Amino acid sequence: MNKPKKSKKKQKTKSKNKDKYEKPKRRKKKKKQKNKDPNRLRDIQIPVELQLPQCQVCEEKKADFYCKECKVHCCKNCESQVHTPYLRELHYESTFKEPYIQEINPNLCIKHKKELCFYCKDENELICNKCHRNCSKNKHSTLSLHDYSNEISRKIKIMLNKIQKEEIQKNETIKRTRVNQNKLKQEIKDLSNFIENESEEKKKKLNKNKNKIKKIEKLEKDEKTIKIIRKSKEILSKEEERKKKKKNTKKKKKLNIRRGRGKKIIKEREEFDPKMNCENIIKLKNENKTAWNPSSVLYYDDGIICGKKIYSSGKHQIKIKIDQFPNPKNKDNQICLGVVKTENRQNFIKKWYWEKTYFFKTWRDIQRKKNQSLKIKIENRKIDEKNYPENIYLKKNDIFEISLDMDIRKFFFKINEKNLGGWENLPEKVNFFASLMGQMGEEKNQITII
Repeated sequence: MNKPKKSKKKQKTKSKNKDKYEKPKRRKKKKKQKNKDPNRLRDIQIPVELQLPQCQVCEEKKADFYCKECKVHCCKNCESQVHTPYLRELHYESTFKEPYIQEINPNLCIKHKKELCFYCKDENELICNKCHRNCSKNKHSTLSLHDYSNEISRKIKIMLNKIQKEEIQKNETIKRTRVNQNKLKQEIKDLSNFIENESEEKKKKLNKNKNKIKKIEKLEKDEKTIKIIRKSKEILSKEEERKKKKKNTKKKKKLNIRRGRGKKIIKEREEFDPKMNCENIIKLKNENKTAWNPSSVLYYDDGIICGKKIYSSGKHQIKIKIDQFPNPKNKDNQICLGVVKTENRQNFIKKWYWEKTYFFKTWRDIQRKKNQSLKIKIENRKIDEKNYPENIYLKKNDIFEISLDMDIRKFFFKINEKNLGGWENLPEKVNFFASLMGQMGEEKNQITII
């Protein structure tokens, strides 16, 4: 039997199978010697002062190596995970010991290694000609280095001017603070001196009072002084009792007079209040019952006066005699007589605030020879006017009457007992007022309250 032949065939099959799974061994190429770089693994020396980065694989230990192509910091243990034996041979020249110091030329582009000629605003970087083409395609805004340098210099000048102004302001504030400090120091000194002087004066007064007290204590022990003090107290007590009795008697007499028990009966009459006179333009006499305005003819020289009495309930009559109207020397003559709300009284006179006023107005134009009279109501900044015919107007020696019925809140006008109507829905409290125009320096009565 040919047994050995079979064995040869088997051996051949086995050799074929081995060739399928086993890889051929690579021959190591002889490396050319290059110039020594300071960042090479064999020649680098780690400086002690620089801090080493952390391993990016395990994140626990400090890195020992840096691969420029992989861009990874790793320690000795993790270096086998980053580089396989095949990659280790390829990346031998690009692996460096830590710390890695990269030498870069600032005047060259990192990507293309050409001179920098432009500045891109969108990317905020200096670029070369090739980068400029890409930026123009992407429609980025670019500048030349000359324009960019001018722009930066302009911004720097603006910042410097601001800083200089701030420094000037700070210096001024420092000067002011120093001046204020000196003033405060002087004031403190003056106060301290004043307090010391006052304390000395108080001490002197205390000593005087102590001496007086001692004298009084000595006098109290004497019997003669005790008798004099008792008599003086009795005299003072008697005088106080007499004064009290006089006051009580006066009050009783007043009550009897008001009730009508006595002979005299007090009648409350309306009078003008001299305090409520607009800038003291109008002059008052005869217990503030007569009034005139000796100012110029202009409208802003109209004077306003108010009555003292407040009308809130009951029926009342106010009679006014016209002593002189119109004045032939004036171009315009004007009188307003009516009623104003008590709350608006001060604003009406001092600020010419005519809100809540109800009055009768007469106006005479001598050049045109026209008379005009009307009744006016001003409420909620709205003016309601009603004209009278030309025959109705105030003259000399006329008697103008205002009849108030505050229970119904109405009032009526009358000229020589001729009824001219009036207004309704008055406020709860009301005061009488009069507005007069000037008489060119004459001091003649225009109005008198009867």
